[in-house]
Amino acid sequence: MKEQIYTIPVNEAYDKDYECPLCELEKQQEYEAVKYALGAAMMEPDFRMESNEKGYCNRHFSQMFDAKNKLPLALVLDTHLLELRKKIEKLEKAAKSLENEKGGLFKKNSGEKVITEISETLGKTEKTCMVCEKVNHTMERYIDVLLYMWVNDENFREKFARSRGVCLKHFRELAETAPKSIKGDAGKFIGMLINKEISELKRIQDDIHKFTLKFDYRNRDMELGEAINAPVRTIEKISGYITPYEDDEQS
Repeated sequence: MKEQIYTIPVNEAYDKDYECPLCELEKQQEYEAVKYALGAAMMEPDFRMESNEKGYCNRHFSQMFDAKNKLPLALVLDTHLLELRKKIEKLEKAAKSLENEKGGLFKKNSGEKVITEISETLGKTEKTCMVCEKVNHTMERYIDVLLYMWVNDENFREKFARSRGVCLKHFRELAETAPKSIKGDAGKFIGMLINKEISELKRIQDDIHKFTLKFDYRNRDMELGEAINAPVRTIEKISGYITPYEDDEQS
């Protein structure tokens, strides 16, 4: 199949020896999304309004904090906090009502109503993140491209077969997407995917077990080989990549 601009990133990821090539693509997207949020996005009113409303998850706020320039982060925090205050201040009337209640009993109806408002107000904010949304949207497209290539590109199918499989998160996402994306070929793909994942999990289980055996004094001369970095690779296989964001402007 002739390479197209949308297939290049997937092909390049599968040219490398990653535990999960999709995680590598996700890591690249995350880096670019954080960089954008602290850079060009500052000049886009629509993006700023949306980020004020939705904010960022703890992981991506932490990555933004690790970046060298703190001013863009401070601007984001300033305007996002203003929006959060507006939401919390809407509860002020309810707070006064509860404070004025007589007796030591927490009134069920009024109390539950306030708790529901708090839960709904903060629950929405806790579940939204501008970086997560951007990365998830792009990764959905990459998964569609991967499935399309697996069906239509024999060379890519061979690359996929030689790969180390994917992490459990992307294993699930591939299986869930296949019936919608490649329909008639979904059964064949999912069957292959399951067998591939079983084989790769056994491989990494052997590596992590070998790593543990090295700590037995009787095995002090044992060569670990690839198992030397088994803990990192095992975590990445189970829960995805753990590489932190690194600001390319930091010295």
